[in-house]
Amino acid sequence: MAGYIPEALRPEDWAPVAEFARAVAVDVHPVDDRRAVEAMRTLSQFLVWTHREGLPLDREQVFTPDVVSRYIQVGCAHLSEPSRATRRSDLRRFGAAVTTKAPWEPPEERLRANQRIAPYTAEEVTRLLEVAGQQRTPVQRRRLQSFLALGLGAGLYPRETWRVSTHDLVERHGFLCLAVSGQHARVIPIGPPHDGTLRGIREDDPGSLILGYAAADWDRSRLSKLLQNIELPSDAPRLRLSRLRVTWVKDHLEHGVHLGELARIAGVASWKIFGHVMPFMAPQPEHEVFASMVRR
Repeated sequence: MAGYIPEALRPEDWAPVAEFARAVAVDVHPVDDRRAVEAMRTLSQFLVWTHREGLPLDREQVFTPDVVSRYIQVGCAHLSEPSRATRRSDLRRFGAAVTTKAPWEPPEERLRANQRIAPYTAEEVTRLLEVAGQQRTPVQRRRLQSFLALGLGAGLYPRETWRVSTHDLVERHGFLCLAVSGQHARVIPIGPPHDGTLRGIREDDPGSLILGYAAADWDRSRLSKLLQNIELPSDAPRLRLSRLRVTWVKDHLEHGVHLGELARIAGVASWKIFGHVMPFMAPQPEHEVFASMVRR
């Protein structure tokens, strides 16, 4: 934190608030390097904005609900809704940690009212795969096709997507699989057409990260940077890793994969993901459901 210099701010704007920002960052006690960088980035932009607004470098006057709310509305209008929500949450947490007088209760209303994650439709999946194959350069095609393969073919958690490499591709029972390490270690079989995509990457670029892109662990903009040169037509659905994973779960449920085994291979820590999927499952004929339930 002592050596942090924000790339997005001019030196003359950063210099007046730098010492104050570092002192606040120390007092919010980030637990690792990634969170330390995130804290400095959030604080630097917030405090430069408050300084321009004429507020003094005083914790009790800067870190108040009113100031934070106005900053989110005015100073963060260029950010997406999820980014605004994250930044507001961080600043509220920082404010509660470094002030004694500011009225931080009750918490403000959530920016995102609807938390449901909808799977992609079959038509949307077809369009995404089509768009991936139409990218103009090999790098663009590699990034988008591998991104879709890891989501639609392996159902990875977002955090897992960034670190898997071709070394993690293994053969089991005659199928191409992805061996995932970490908190939810497991082996995931990859179905078509995604197995072909991943085999091609292993043959063409052995030993590489599957995405062909090395992202910093602390970077919250990894997806934007990965896709910054990707050409997405207006009719292509917006890309979200969480939606790709939910689509993968729905696809396997509809193909009759055993629920317990699917949960194990998905590495789920709770059953929440199935709650996202169930409203979108196609209903089955009642006589078939009844017959399957009494079959022994």
